[in-house]
Amino acid sequence: MNAPEGECTICQRRLNVEGDELSRDCGGDCWGCVGAVEADMGHQPSLDIVLDEWRRGLRPDWKPPGGIAE
Repeated sequence: MNAPEGECTICQRRLNVEGDELSRDCGGDCWGCVGAVEADMGHQPSLDIVLDEWRRGLRPDWKPPGGIAE
């Protein structure tokens, strides 16, 4: 079943919500989901951004890959 237009197809977060950095539309999925997947796969540009978001408290449930200092 497809999510209604304007929601992430993975987590159903509303897309492009002002003040919610993780809601940015990445082709129908939110940056919250896409960024985490890309970071977990080792894509360095995404990992750098997600680490910054995690350190600022935007991703409290995300865990950095082993060997990265908190």
